[in-house]
Amino acid sequence: MAKIKKRYGKWGGYLEKLIYEKPKRKVEKEKVNDPDYYVRVDNQFFIMNNGLIGDIYIYIGIALMILISLFILLREFKGVAHNILFYIFFYCLGAFFIAYHYTRPKKELVLNRLEGLITIPNTLYFKPYTMPFQDALAAWSVKNSGINPTGPSLSLFHPNGFTSTDVMGHEIIEDWSFIVWFMDKNRPLPPGSAFDEYRQADFERRKAAGFPMPLYPSSIPTPEATPEQQSERKRIGGW
Repeated sequence: MAKIKKRYGKWGGYLEKLIYEKPKRKVEKEKVNDPDYYVRVDNQFFIMNNGLIGDIYIYIGIALMILISLFILLREFKGVAHNILFYIFFYCLGAFFIAYHYTRPKKELVLNRLEGLITIPNTLYFKPYTMPFQDALAAWSVKNSGINPTGPSLSLFHPNGFTSTDVMGHEIIEDWSFIVWFMDKNRPLPPGSAFDEYRQADFERRKAAGFPMPLYPSSIPTPEATPEQQSERKRIGGW
């Protein structure tokens, strides 16, 4: 990660590891284990499906092949010369998307709260990156510009310092705040009914450690689940 910091500076305009505001993302218990949402949510891991789901790849592949076939027939009907390399390229591209539909690896954003590790999915068949969260860099990312730009996304940089992966959605500040909050193992778990059954165990773990100070700063309060727990944290930990 030194390479990234040397190229972009300490922050370089990227998002600081800070809980900026209360996350809008509230992880609901009903969505856990739903492949469209969350793979695992507890007091140790937050694992989210971060890839395109459903049949989109096979649809793209079939659409490419149909379009090229129609284009060939149209040009044949008009008696226009064919560019064989052009057709071969798009047929191969369509075949690739169809094959990728059946062989694509899982694309998961993995937050390991207790060990302080984050796993960022990579492109196509490339292996995901796992790194200490303290070394991770986040940024705004707009993939298109001009007349019809896409909405900005939360983008996490790969260790090479040049490529990145967009994660979660377009609520950049809230989603990054959620990630930082969850990855601060000295704070209580963030909002969301999926965490409720684990809050007591997480509280007891932090209590046994003497309620150490938070790893990352916050612009908002991050209280315990109950006033009694909050009082105990303040009495033992002093914060």
